[in-house]
Amino acid sequence: MSSLRTKWRRQRLALKKCLTRVYYVLLDEVSDMIEEEQSRKKRLWVRDWIGRRDSRGASTLLLKELAAEDVNEYKMCLRMTPEKFDTLLGMVAHKIERQNTQMRDAISPRLMLEVTLHFMATGNSYRTLQYFFRVSKSSISNFIPEVCDAIYDSLREFIKVSK
Repeated sequence: MSSLRTKWRRQRLALKKCLTRVYYVLLDEVSDMIEEEQSRKKRLWVRDWIGRRDSRGASTLLLKELAAEDVNEYKMCLRMTPEKFDTLLGMVAHKIERQNTQMRDAISPRLMLEVTLHFMATGNSYRTLQYFFRVSKSSISNFIPEVCDAIYDSLREFIKVSK
């Protein structure tokens, strides 16, 4: 009887070891599946088409072309000449400039001012501005009031308001 019990205990121990190995293999597989699922659901910091802003956005292509070739159309787009734009940019750039992070580059003061002036000149929606300048709608809604405040602060002495 005792040899039968010993044999049975050995078989039970072997079965336990086998089940433990299977448990860890399954746990590893499930863990990999969970990680894979989570990696698919990660949020994008910058959409691909917005990330091409520096090579294909209106600020990079169209406005530079208009400033060099057709100043009247540039003036229709931003309601000022390229020279006046550069002067205004010099006045507000230090107030609206942001720092780059490891996750993404900051939007340049030039681009923020161009978006804001185009918005004030045309009244286009944030969604339209998003596609034209390749800047997210949420970023536009955050920086337009800041840029307007910076313009107001910089030009306060030139602004006359009747009471």
